[in-house]
Amino acid sequence: MKPLISRLLKYTELTPEERREVLEDLFVFGKAEQRPFLSRMAVLLVLSTLIATAGLLSDSAAVVIGAMLVAPMMNPVMAAAGAVVMGWSQRFYTSMWLVLSMGIAAILLSAAITMLSPDIVFMPEQVLARTRPTFYDLLIALAAGSAGAYTITRKQSGAIPGVAVAVALLPPLASAGILLVTGELELAVRAITLFFTNLIAMVLAGALTFIACGVSPASARRHSAAFIKNKLWLFALLAVAISIPLYIYSEKIIFNAKYRAAQSETMQTWLRDNDLRLTDIEILQERREILLALEGPNPPVGITTLYERISEESDLGDGHPFTIKYSWRQRVEGQWPVQSSSIDEVAQGDQAQQDELLAHTWVWEFTQYDAERGARPPDGDEYYVVFEGRNVIYASANCGKKKGVYGVRGKSMSIEMKRLNWFKCRDDQDFQVFLGDLQRGTEFFIDEGQLKIPLSTNAGIIYFRKQQ
Repeated sequence: MKPLISRLLKYTELTPEERREVLEDLFVFGKAEQRPFLSRMAVLLVLSTLIATAGLLSDSAAVVIGAMLVAPMMNPVMAAAGAVVMGWSQRFYTSMWLVLSMGIAAILLSAAITMLSPDIVFMPEQVLARTRPTFYDLLIALAAGSAGAYTITRKQSGAIPGVAVAVALLPPLASAGILLVTGELELAVRAITLFFTNLIAMVLAGALTFIACGVSPASARRHSAAFIKNKLWLFALLAVAISIPLYIYSEKIIFNAKYRAAQSETMQTWLRDNDLRLTDIEILQERREILLALEGPNPPVGITTLYERISEESDLGDGHPFTIKYSWRQRVEGQWPVQSSSIDEVAQGDQAQQDELLAHTWVWEFTQYDAERGARPPDGDEYYVVFEGRNVIYASANCGKKKGVYGVRGKSMSIEMKRLNWFKCRDDQDFQVFLGDLQRGTEFFIDEGQLKIPLSTNAGIIYFRKQQ
């Protein structure tokens, strides 16, 4: 085996002139050239991060890919791979430090852009896509690293491989910045994990491709054999260690995809029968659980029928018991702006009440549906709402804070609560009922420090008190 490898390396080995050209493409030799090089890299990094972040926030895949045409990520990654096969330890560490520095800068810049942007109500799918690293991402990174190294050695256009490398690195970094600003720390960690997964795979694939293409001379392999071997083994072991959990997670993703395909037959029929909308679905294969987030005018019924159909038709129902858990949110039909014949109809007294509405934090006391039925917050919990300027409302509970929009004209009121990471409060059913009732409010009255919001169709009244 060893003589065969030796003959293969001898066959593919580049001439000294060809090797010099490849290395000149990878590295900046001479201090005079370093400052202009780093300046160009910084400018391109800022521009590409701006474009990528805007594309992620606007949920535009085309803009995200367009940003990769500008991103300067390929050169330092391939330089790290080249330094490994040449046995240049100092240049290897310098290249890796440059990649990590660019990564930190991209995260911070993306976070700054996000803070200056309008509030995110629904997390864009382009961002969420970078929080689900799978085994396929590892394969893509390996192929991208190999393609990048091959084009450099063969003097081919590096534009397309450069885009592939940048796609694997920059979007996860920009997504991490967005997620950190929005408080989604767990998802931000996943995005950063995807970045490191791709980086490890591309350096490994690039180094192996450089060796196969003859970039590493026999003298380097002799004098720096320990360094080359150690770094190749390190990246190989890291890639293997990462691939195992990614493969397991990929199986779950595939399983979810199969189940989503079955929705059109099983789930959609049940949803139509119940006049419900499926806002989110999560499958925990290891726990054999299906988590459903539902929205509709009435609570779901016929769960037994749904369970039986899934048992018969889906992969989850393979003869073993499983569990369906659901969260239901009431959907309220409304209209904005609230209809009124004229703005002049707003009386001075109504305006005073509107001013008082904005001046206080209102704590939920209870909701009275009829003489016998009502709802109130659990013991020890406090739910409250804040009406702010520019028609923004916040409803808060122990599990988190929900943002929405409201409008008033006279004493008429319209409220719509929006969601970000809705599953965060899925276990607080009392809060979900409170949010549903809040959106059914049609009017408001303030009397002796108490806020009253009647519900549509005379379904009840929500009572609030001023926060002391």
